[in-house]
Amino acid sequence: MKFMLFVDDHPIYRDGVRRALETGIDGLSVLVASNVEEALGLLRADARIDLCLADYLLPDGDGLTLISQIRTAHPTVAVGVLCGEPNFTLAEDVRSIGGVACLSKEMETEGLVAAVAAIFEGDDVFAIGAQAAGAKPLSDRRRRILIYASKGLPDKQISDRLGISESTVRNHWHHIFRQLGETNRTEAVTQALRRNLI
Repeated sequence: MKFMLFVDDHPIYRDGVRRALETGIDGLSVLVASNVEEALGLLRADARIDLCLADYLLPDGDGLTLISQIRTAHPTVAVGVLCGEPNFTLAEDVRSIGGVACLSKEMETEGLVAAVAAIFEGDDVFAIGAQAAGAKPLSDRRRRILIYASKGLPDKQISDRLGISESTVRNHWHHIFRQLGETNRTEAVTQALRRNLI
């Protein structure tokens, strides 16, 4: 069983995200909080929480400060933001404190489910800019695979660079092709470059 905390002060959106994620990801339980104080209380009370995503604007603070506090007090909990207007500056701030995600509320449900599932698989997902409105964002690992491929590296060298097996790289390619709507490496790299994803 996986446990996640989602912090947002809009009850309809908050409950919609909870239902979508619990429906879309097997074995996921989503706890919710409406503000910083409530979120910190839940984290103190429940050691099972693996991931916390927070809105940026909260009634008693901001999401970036909250996830920074969580990183300090609960270092095993992965953190990120899910907000209305993510940007590159916010993404870099999230990265600098060890966060794993900067996601947009504009994402379609399918994209959000895919992003959270990727986080639980160990990927970082920063869906901003050209990716924010897309159905499925590319995880950082898949983006790095595309970058290495654009430099002419074969799967064996990509797997060595990333510290993963060749079969895992091939599995990522399968998802990359599906996400970008392409059927081979060259077309996928070209599409990623055209869409400023790498």
